[in-house]
Amino acid sequence: METTLSILEKQIVHRLKGIHYYESIAIDENLAQILDSYDIPEEARLACLTIDTAMRHLDEVSTTLSSKKSILIGDLLSAHFYTLLAKLNAPTYQKEISAAIVEVNEMKSSIHHDALTKEHISQYILKVENLFPRITIQHFAPDANLESINDKLLANLAEKHPSYLSKFSKDELITFLGEIKTEIHSKKR
Repeated sequence: METTLSILEKQIVHRLKGIHYYESIAIDENLAQILDSYDIPEEARLACLTIDTAMRHLDEVSTTLSSKKSILIGDLLSAHFYTLLAKLNAPTYQKEISAAIVEVNEMKSSIHHDALTKEHISQYILKVENLFPRITIQHFAPDANLESINDKLLANLAEKHPSYLSKFSKDELITFLGEIKTEIHSKKR
């Protein structure tokens, strides 16, 4: 079976055919592997991975002041997401994931504008990182066990240092991740 990551990479190459230079597009391989581990429709896996990729790409563009072409590529990825969403023909999922996009953007904005206490930042980081896959998996595999998803999603976050967290040092980010992991594991007991 072809992986969601390789399918999306091919779809991106196809969509960008004729564009000869653009900044790299980073797809979260951890997320792709997590999605592949659940029995959910391919279009749902692709939609989830695509919107995550599009939003991270646009975050990166806004913090690095990349080219206008990069902004258009982010918008193209978003359009690809909506095409995949339409193919799914799952109105409830469409509503949930669309609301999640708004929520994630609001949370990132709150982090960026110092509108949160330190305790809330950790909660927001977790939700920004897990909301799309959690909604996707819960919708299409409602009996799936989601306990391990958070650890997997957070595994490489300090090294990747997402753009929406660029105002924090690596040490601060590691502290937030430690708080998140403590919270996650205390709930399991």
